[in-house]
Amino acid sequence: MEPYESEDNQSTARPNDGAGERSRTRALCVGFDSMSAVRLGHVLTTHGVEGSFEEAMDVVLGQIVASAVDLVVVSDRVSINEVLPVSERMRRIAPAVKVVIAGDEPRASLLLRAVRAGVVDWIDLGSDEDDLCMRIAAAIELGREERRRDERVSRLKGICRKLGETRGEFVRQMDSLGADLAQAADDMRGRVDEAAMAGEFRGLISQELDVEDLLRTAMQYLLTKTGPTNAAVFLPGSKSNQFGLGAYVHYDCPRASAQPFLQRLGDAVCPRLAATDDIVRYADTEEFVQALGIEASVLEDAELVAWPAHHEGECMGVFFLFRNRSEPFREELASLIDALRPVFAAQMAKLVRVHHRSKFQWPTQRAESSDDASDGDDAEDEGESWRRAA
Repeated sequence: MEPYESEDNQSTARPNDGAGERSRTRALCVGFDSMSAVRLGHVLTTHGVEGSFEEAMDVVLGQIVASAVDLVVVSDRVSINEVLPVSERMRRIAPAVKVVIAGDEPRASLLLRAVRAGVVDWIDLGSDEDDLCMRIAAAIELGREERRRDERVSRLKGICRKLGETRGEFVRQMDSLGADLAQAADDMRGRVDEAAMAGEFRGLISQELDVEDLLRTAMQYLLTKTGPTNAAVFLPGSKSNQFGLGAYVHYDCPRASAQPFLQRLGDAVCPRLAATDDIVRYADTEEFVQALGIEASVLEDAELVAWPAHHEGECMGVFFLFRNRSEPFREELASLIDALRPVFAAQMAKLVRVHHRSKFQWPTQRAESSDDASDGDDAEDEGESWRRAA
């Protein structure tokens, strides 16, 4: 018990209720006659406990609810049958407030009934003052310990609730992070695969120094990735809006029936695609067919994919793939095209440069006349003509 300075300046023992700072510990005493009340009141006051006295048990619950009560002391003059229902309700609404019976020394049978009613001690008022103080202090300490336990449980429940909320947020963040990592891993695998395909494609076409061989190798590799399909490649001509058919692969559309359509693609569609860097896909070609006219009838019930291949801002070719919509192209085709078309365009540009230079010869002597200069211009025109034809 902690020291407490009482009203008569005596250093006494004061139980700490543990529920907050209060000036004094309070006991509610019920059913005592005047002599017993004086005896019990003196013991409580001397030892720093404020006592209030009531006549009947029916006020106990109201007092407990309305004010801070640490202990209920009931006289043995009150029937145990009256104590029982009050004690039961106290255990539900204020379990830290303990009930003690004080009076004459009890009979064994009566003491057993009191314990069953929830009474924690039976105090013999005939005992000396130190024993009374010790028994009352023990009952108050029991309630105080239970109050501290309840407060710890309440705090632990609050901590558990916060931990549960934090854990839920942590799990959500980990799930989100896991999904992001999985997506990043998939993206990285996709990039690695694309880089591997681009390297493989570059190794194949880098050996080709002829236009026809380059187109054939490129188309063969592309078809291994897309599956059987109709395919056409258009190469730029001498004018910026002029394109000619460089290669055609037929799957379910023979060249003879597709010839007008291919001509129409070269004249009307290729110049528009060459001006962009877009990959165009028509899952429903009805509008596209109507725009091109009767020549595009071979595209009915077909799916079409088209794209340009640029190198240093110059279009080196325009590709078309089309087949029946019952065999749609995979969604991964777009990333495949993005990986392969710069490789094709770079090799095509290299091929043009090589053959363009092959049309020139170093002069044996410096041109001394306008006729010599004219011959040089003709040579340049011849090389440019080849590049355009390519």
